[in-house]
Amino acid sequence: MARVASVYALLFTTEVAWLAMVPLAPRFAEELDLSPLQTGALLAIAGFAMLGVALPVGLLADRLGPRRVTVGGGAVLVASHLWQGVADGYVELLAARTVFGIGMGVVWTAGLALLSEAPAGRKRSIALGGTITSAGAASVAGPVAAGYLGDEVSLGAPFILLAGLTVLATAALAAAPRGGTIAPEPRPLRGSFVRGAYEHHVVAALLLMVLLGIVNGTVNLLVPLELRANGLSAGEIGLVFSLSSAVFVTGTVLVARAAGRGLGLGLAGVAAGIYAVLLGVPMLTTATLALLVFVVVRGPVWATISTLPYPLGANGADRAGIGHGTVVGMLNVAWGGSNAVGPLVAGALAGVGGSRVGFLPAIVVCAGASAWLLSTSSRRPREATA
Repeated sequence: MARVASVYALLFTTEVAWLAMVPLAPRFAEELDLSPLQTGALLAIAGFAMLGVALPVGLLADRLGPRRVTVGGGAVLVASHLWQGVADGYVELLAARTVFGIGMGVVWTAGLALLSEAPAGRKRSIALGGTITSAGAASVAGPVAAGYLGDEVSLGAPFILLAGLTVLATAALAAAPRGGTIAPEPRPLRGSFVRGAYEHHVVAALLLMVLLGIVNGTVNLLVPLELRANGLSAGEIGLVFSLSSAVFVTGTVLVARAAGRGLGLGLAGVAAGIYAVLLGVPMLTTATLALLVFVVVRGPVWATISTLPYPLGANGADRAGIGHGTVVGMLNVAWGGSNAVGPLVAGALAGVGGSRVGFLPAIVVCAGASAWLLSTSSRRPREATA
């Protein structure tokens, strides 16, 4: 139990650091005179770094054991937070965010592989779903705290505080009792890819991660920029996103239990379709009230799509005979790559045709994912979609 709690604590601090840049990005853009594309790169660079390390880390966790790899990732995160806190200039800040992305990739891959060692079924679904609940709690506190610290103290203050909290979380994991699990027998990477490609649970989990990366990357870039242009401060923007996250946290608990009862693919398909409709709001209007309503109302569908990939992936790993660390690495590569591409594409389109056009790729991805997930769910027995 102490080990699970310490992993959750480490994921919590990592997610706070990830989302801290959402309300702070417009301030950095003003102070450093950044274009929308440059600001998008500031949000995207950690995703690129995670993309590069997630799969190797998953393979390493399957060989060395996920616990020691996760502790090493915590140490990298501490260094990255300190660097972000003192970074002077755009290039240095990009470099610090890159190191943060590496640490994030390690923790979110090896840490979840550690939690997936729980017995298959509802217990494991809840344990893995709890990671998203922990991240959701961070998303409630993170944006508003980072926004107000950035406004009242300095732009580096949130990251200095996070460095101290991450030290505590990493030390707690290192001191937690060791589990009695044995690392799974490593399989060739090519064989794992082939097995995963034929397992619908793995494919569905990968698709959801791509959707999350593109949609969240787009929303986290364009909505704060528009709210800032409409006159909201970094603290006010952070408060809006925190309110949305409060709704999100409640949803993650309910969805984790539903996934354990075999409702995963169908729920994901419905949620993706609803998200496609909701994204039409910021595409049609950038009025402050409309954006505020969109950010809050998206909470339940965001929770559904965020909670399901890891339980689906763990079940798929068992069915396909693939190491859990390898599958988690695949999922995080999908998330990191799409989260890196999302802000860049949205920023580029916004620079050419305005922010409304930037939401179009996210809408297309949600609609396509919804169609595939619903079709796949209807073709498979309910008990196979957990």
